[in-house]
Amino acid sequence: MKTKTKTKTFKKVSSTLLATMLVMTTVPFQQAAFAQEQQIEQGASSGAAAVSEQNLKVLHTDFEDGTLQGWLQRVGSESLTVSEQAAHQGTRSMLVSNRQRSFHGPMLKMKGLLKPNSTYNISFYVRLTEKPASDQTIQLTAYKKNGAESWNMLDKVTIPKDDWKQWHKVTATYQYSDNPEEMNFFIETPYISDDTVDTLSFYVDDVTIEEAAPLAIESDIPSLQDLYQTEFPIGAAVYRWQLEGAYGQLLTKHFNSLTATYEMKPKFVSPSQGVYDFQASDEYVDFAQKNQMGLRGHALLWHIDAAEWMFKDDQGNPASRELLLSRVQNYVDTVMKRYKGKIYAWDVVNEAIADSNGDANGLRKSPFYELIGPDYVEKTFEFARAADPDAKLYYNEYFTEIPEKREHMYQLVKKLKEKGLIDGVGLQSHYNLESPPIDEIEKTINLFAGLGLDIQITELDVDSGIPYGETLPQDVAVKQAYRYKELFDLYEKHSDVISSVTLWGLQDEKSYNNQAFLFDSALQSKPAYWGLADESSLPILTNRAVTLSGTPNTKAAKQDPLWNKAVSTALKGNSGSAAFRTLWDKNNLYVLVDVKDTTKHAKDKVELFVDLNNGKTPVYEADDRHITISREGKVTGAKPNTYRVREAADGYQVELSIPLTNAQGALAREVGLDVRVTDGGNNSSGGQQVLYWNDRTLSQDQDTSKYGVVQFAGMPKSAKALQGTVTIDGEKDAKWNKVAPFNITPLNQSGGASAEARAMWSGQDLYLFIDVTDPQIITNATDPWDQDSVEIFLDENHQRTPFYQYDDAQFRISADNVATFAGSASPGRLQSAVKKTSKGYQVEAKIRLQSLLPKEGQVMGFELQINDNQGNNNKSTAKWNDLTNDSWKNTSQYGILTFSK
Repeated sequence: MKTKTKTKTFKKVSSTLLATMLVMTTVPFQQAAFAQEQQIEQGASSGAAAVSEQNLKVLHTDFEDGTLQGWLQRVGSESLTVSEQAAHQGTRSMLVSNRQRSFHGPMLKMKGLLKPNSTYNISFYVRLTEKPASDQTIQLTAYKKNGAESWNMLDKVTIPKDDWKQWHKVTATYQYSDNPEEMNFFIETPYISDDTVDTLSFYVDDVTIEEAAPLAIESDIPSLQDLYQTEFPIGAAVYRWQLEGAYGQLLTKHFNSLTATYEMKPKFVSPSQGVYDFQASDEYVDFAQKNQMGLRGHALLWHIDAAEWMFKDDQGNPASRELLLSRVQNYVDTVMKRYKGKIYAWDVVNEAIADSNGDANGLRKSPFYELIGPDYVEKTFEFARAADPDAKLYYNEYFTEIPEKREHMYQLVKKLKEKGLIDGVGLQSHYNLESPPIDEIEKTINLFAGLGLDIQITELDVDSGIPYGETLPQDVAVKQAYRYKELFDLYEKHSDVISSVTLWGLQDEKSYNNQAFLFDSALQSKPAYWGLADESSLPILTNRAVTLSGTPNTKAAKQDPLWNKAVSTALKGNSGSAAFRTLWDKNNLYVLVDVKDTTKHAKDKVELFVDLNNGKTPVYEADDRHITISREGKVTGAKPNTYRVREAADGYQVELSIPLTNAQGALAREVGLDVRVTDGGNNSSGGQQVLYWNDRTLSQDQDTSKYGVVQFAGMPKSAKALQGTVTIDGEKDAKWNKVAPFNITPLNQSGGASAEARAMWSGQDLYLFIDVTDPQIITNATDPWDQDSVEIFLDENHQRTPFYQYDDAQFRISADNVATFAGSASPGRLQSAVKKTSKGYQVEAKIRLQSLLPKEGQVMGFELQINDNQGNNNKSTAKWNDLTNDSWKNTSQYGILTFSK
């Protein structure tokens, strides 16, 4: 509760007593705030928020004494007043008004008030003065100037427009480390640009800044660097404040390699011409040497955190090629020679390959590219090799699992390798829980290792999808743990070519990604850590798969083509390869298991475990089934309706139908399932290897609680792509008449645009002809999805996931032939033409598939959408199979496109 009495009493304290109190290390910040008010009233103008003493515990400003208690105007034109019109508690608050820009607002100077290497909990309440036209966001920003300037958004709150009269709490945690020249807290709205007008007025009340309890690490858990000491160093990218206190203890316990997250980038090392600030870099070097850690230099050249002064000559004009090259060379030479023998590896160039809209070789059109030319990458490596011939030089990149970008990167580093300018590649490895799949990551490793390049995993994290500050659900935490486990298993498998694995953070914190690391914000181990230290401690994760409706011919000697439409799910294990597919009808669950095993052995077998009521019990019940089918065709255990074993060139196949005896098959039904494949003669010693889907403990024959789940879904619409090619010109060639059309119809009953589509394919190219009926064409809307347009959605691996994977793509082509892209789509993959017609427009397109090289009979997930702007804020959407508006993020409802001759 607020106490005005305390305020009045304190303001009677004499200046002598006040001076005595200001040097006490236990004075609460709340009293100190009032001490500052007295200083201000007596003419002091220092602007210090509360006191000049560092070791204080709590600051609280509540404005109940009628003063601003240390809050100042940030710019000068905004108005800060104490108001009695609204208060969170008590009778007064601070009114912030007369703002013109997002960064106009109150400022609290914190220089000298916070204790270095300490964590502070911050909170305040905010309320709007009137109802806005839309929801509004207010944030707390920490500003530091220490050579370079930095702004770090600590927390924000979005206020629904209808809740403008309510008080909303903003909470944040701030780690104070170094002793900057300036240190301020700002309350503001999100920055858009310097020119963006923002006149929002708001109240602020009950600001509390309190030192948090000291953190402590778990000293008795296994060290990560010890766990992987025979494979590769384990690194972490950290800020300087993480070199101190409990953060530093966590860092040295678990990691033996170090990367500076930001402070060793040119923007911070050389903030202006002729000026070098090595204070931060030296601290990293000293820490690494003191703790016998390898130090990676990140990064010598990057278009984002560049030393931007380099781009202008002394007259403010764009720098010439020769001038910029000389500046880059001088910078590289100065920095690398300073740390010769102290930094063993450098990311020489970072992120030079564009996601889209690059040049013919995929290079990003950055200022370095525009001012120097495409050889700027090679030149920078030349400078680095000359500056320190003993340092290992790397090219560092993200999204290296996307085939198109990967190929551009491959060609770039191949040339550098041929000239002896590069030692390895840094694969950043920013992943999520599902994507990219492990086989694409392995393809990337093998591709670059095939050039004789060293591989370093440089920025690994696994985004949980749960924002910092929210509780991480246990099932998500466990899923994240298994994701880390499968990644490190892959890295161990390739430890002969991977020389280092670095995580892009020490612990979960607000500034980067969604709770993506091994330790939480309190420095305690998460399930993700235990996935690496002791997988057996993790609960079994329940995998889910989709089974589509359909009745295959199980009596045929060859596999029914219907199986091509079923979703394939890979099994897990230390070696070998197998996958299964399922279909269903009202009487049976059908399962097809493909096993890659060229050596036939008497003990080869496939086992199916079925929990018909999905009861997940620790013991078998009457509805549970265990079916064993040997490679030789013998069945033991429960009897299937039908079964068949087929030998193949690379292994064998087991197909069976399992009766749904307890209830008929129906949409949305769920059945517990696990699959186990035994390779009876895996190696020369005759040992057996087991692959499984869900239960890694291999207790499926006793316990159904660890089975996966298959969910029954309907068979979607299907269309055929006929093999052939056409010229992309928007005209309907005669070849298109040989292709069966399929229709895209409006979702809403009021009608709207519709279309007839056809598909062809050749090699890795997909051809589409889409004839749109839309008599009123409108393409002047601001957002591309509000323009009359065609959207093409691809799910090349046909996994039908409720999220986008690495292979999923969205191509949008407007009626004016303007293309936009999402997912893995990019301009380099698309060629299109549009022709206006009397009834609408025709779109003809060729799309390069990136992960699928089609063969006859293969399928892919596919969806088409027609956007129809009808004017006067009226819009209509037409779809082929997916009746939702989520095709841009969810592939589970796509139709199926079959490649045929």
